[in-house]
Amino acid sequence: MFLYCGIACRRKFFWCYRPLSTYVTKTRYLFELKEDDDACKKAQQTGAFYLFHGLAPLLQTSAHQYLAPRHSLLELERLLGKFGQDAQRIEDSVLIGCSEQQEAWFAVDLGLDSSFSISASSHKPEMETELKGSFIELRKALFQLNARDASMLSTAQALLRWHDAHQFCSRSGQPTKKNVAGSKRVCPSNNIIYYPQMAPVVITLVSDGTRCLLARQSSFPKGMYSALAGFCDIGKDYRAVLN
Repeated sequence: MFLYCGIACRRKFFWCYRPLSTYVTKTRYLFELKEDDDACKKAQQTGAFYLFHGLAPLLQTSAHQYLAPRHSLLELERLLGKFGQDAQRIEDSVLIGCSEQQEAWFAVDLGLDSSFSISASSHKPEMETELKGSFIELRKALFQLNARDASMLSTAQALLRWHDAHQFCSRSGQPTKKNVAGSKRVCPSNNIIYYPQMAPVVITLVSDGTRCLLARQSSFPKGMYSALAGFCDIGKDYRAVLN
């Protein structure tokens, strides 16, 4: 009886630990891509891209729901060439997530104003025909998407909108430059770094009754500790943090 209970408990712990381990691995990988431009460029080679036009995602109809197709870098380069857009448009892409196998996912808007765009808006119908889909306003399609696509597209749209609205430094007025992953923008004239808005979600004190778990950052003064807090990246579902 005790042996059976021990085996059952270990199995339960394993299945609880596995999703947590996968989440940590993915988070660390994404952090690496956000901090290392070369690693992010390499990830683009084997990654996949969600396409937008004027902040509306490309969707395809399947039965009674929408699907969000993803395209390889090679497919994206061919599409840009066919419609007269420079391949440098890919530099406008943003990192939005990855799979458990560490396939990086990016989003790029083919319709927002850019120095790489050549009559982007006029090509929208032709692009939809070529891609066998339609650029549909996300708010209208959200409840006809599966959970993963809804989450990815919401994050992508919020991040693309943030970059479109923060192209200039609020202090110098000079153009800012994004890093490869799109996790920040930097003003070359004064090195001010701009980050997408993060929202505090929860702060909690973990305790076993007589002891509590505290944490500290390397920037904290000596002897300073804090309770654990959770934050949401732009476009993320707060429930993912609480879970």
